[in-house]
Amino acid sequence: MNPDGRMVPLLPTLSPSALLRRADSTWRAWFPFCDGAHWTFNGRVALYHGLPSLNLPRGSTILVPPYHQGVEIDTLLAAGHRIRYYRLGEQLVLDLADVERRLDETVSALYVIHYFGFPQPLRLARSFCDAHRIALIEDCALSLFSRDDGVWLGSVGDLALFSAYKTLALPHGGLLVTKEKRTRPSLRPAPLGSSLAQTLDLLHEGLKASGWRRTERWLTWATGWAAAAIRWKRSRMVSSGTGEWDPRLLAYGASLWAAWLTRRVDPAEVVAKRRQNFERLASRLHGRLSLPFPVLPPGTCPLFLPIIVPDKARFQKGLARQGVQSGDWWSRSHPTCPPGLAWEIAGWRRHCLELPIHQALSPEDMDRIAEAVVRVLDDAETGERLRP
Repeated sequence: MNPDGRMVPLLPTLSPSALLRRADSTWRAWFPFCDGAHWTFNGRVALYHGLPSLNLPRGSTILVPPYHQGVEIDTLLAAGHRIRYYRLGEQLVLDLADVERRLDETVSALYVIHYFGFPQPLRLARSFCDAHRIALIEDCALSLFSRDDGVWLGSVGDLALFSAYKTLALPHGGLLVTKEKRTRPSLRPAPLGSSLAQTLDLLHEGLKASGWRRTERWLTWATGWAAAAIRWKRSRMVSSGTGEWDPRLLAYGASLWAAWLTRRVDPAEVVAKRRQNFERLASRLHGRLSLPFPVLPPGTCPLFLPIIVPDKARFQKGLARQGVQSGDWWSRSHPTCPPGLAWEIAGWRRHCLELPIHQALSPEDMDRIAEAVVRVLDDAETGERLRP
C-alpha cells in the first residue's frame, strides 16, 4: 500500500535544507497593517493576553460560533467572560441576522473564526459591530497570510490572534495583534524542553516525508534513550498543539529558536505554493466527492483542502495505509454549546476531513494524495457492492 515508506505529512515539517535557508525575512513584515504585534506560545495565549486591551466589562457576554476547537471557548471563560452562541450559515459563514437576534445589554464582543484560511465577511462584521458598539475579535489561527479582496485577515478586528505553527514548521508560536500599540505581555520564553521536543517532532516527520525511515527510527531510539537517561516525561511538558485546556501555557511566549526559524520564511512563497497545491488537488478530486470550498478566492492562503466523507475514521485509516496523513480536527463541540446549535454543525464534525496542501509538498504529492483518496473511495464502493 505504501511501498516506498514515505509519508505525506498533514503539516509542514523541518528539513536540513529549510534550516540552511538564508535568513532574509522579518516576521514584523507579516503584519504591515499594525504596529502592535507580539509573540506568544500559541493562539489561545494571544487571545487571553489580548482581551484586556479591549476593556470589556468583566463578566460580559461574547458571541461565539458553534463550530470551534473548544480551547478558545475555555480561554474566554478563563478570562472571566460569558459565552453565547450564534448560528452559522452555508460554508460556515456567520449569520449576522442571527447574531443580531442574540444581542442584549450584556454583549460586549463578536468572535469570528476564519475557517481553513477562508475569510468571513469582514466589512459586514465591522459595520455590524460599529453599529452596535461592540468589539470584533478575529480568530486567524487557521488563516496566517490570508487576505480578502486585498484586506489582510486580522487587520479589521479590534483584536486578532494567530497560530503561526499551524501554517509554518515551528515548534510553537502564537501572535497577538491589536489595533493600538500596547505594552508587550510579560511572558516567559517557551520552556527549553518543550521547544526541543516539538522541534524533534518536526524533524521526525520530515524524515518520514523524505522516506528516510531507518534514520527516523534511529532518531526515535536515540531520543527515547536520552529521555529515559534524564528521567524526562513528555506528559509533564507544555505543548502548543494540544486540544485540551492547559492553564500553564498562559505564562509563556515564544522561544528565540522559533523566532530564528521565522526569518527563513518567505510569506509570498508560502501563499503561492499552498494555492497551487490546493487548486491542483481540488481539480483532481472534483466530481469524486464533496468539496465544501471548491473555489479558492483571490488572496486566500488555505490551511488544508477540506473534503466531506461518509465515514471519517475509516477514510482516515485508508489514507494512512497509503502513506497520506489527514486531519480529524474539531470533532467535538464544547460542553457549553447548546444541543440545537451543536446538532446544526454536527455534519462538519462527523464528516469533514482535512487533506494536506502545505508549502513543503510538490505537485507530485498532490497527485499521490488524489490517487490515495480515489483508491479509498473505490474500496468503499466495492465493499458496499459486496455487502449482502
